Amino acid sequence: METTNRKYYRFTTGLLIGSALGGLAALLFAPKSGKELRADIKTAREKTFKEAKDFIGKANSRVFETRQKARNIWSCIRERGETAPQYEAESGEEFAGEA
Repeated sequence: METTNRKYYRFTTGLLIGSALGGLAALLFAPKSGKELRADIKTAREKTFKEAKDFIGKANSRVFETRQKARNIWSCIRERGETAPQYEAESGEEFAGEA
């Protein structure tokens, strides 16, 4: 499962970097004056930073939610572990016939 997450992470990272480079290339090769080009770059930069902030905010909230779920699961496991019966085997011979 971890390798699948790595693949998606690498794909997403590549997609974002490729999109940024493609957008920059399109701006640089567009037939516009320097003033217009700088204005376009400024607008694109502001838009990119806003989208990145939104993405980071969503990621942080997902991480927070996942941590809360993990803490809840862990507390349930601990509660059940304290009330569950404890079995102790004195030797491995007791379970040899069960296998």
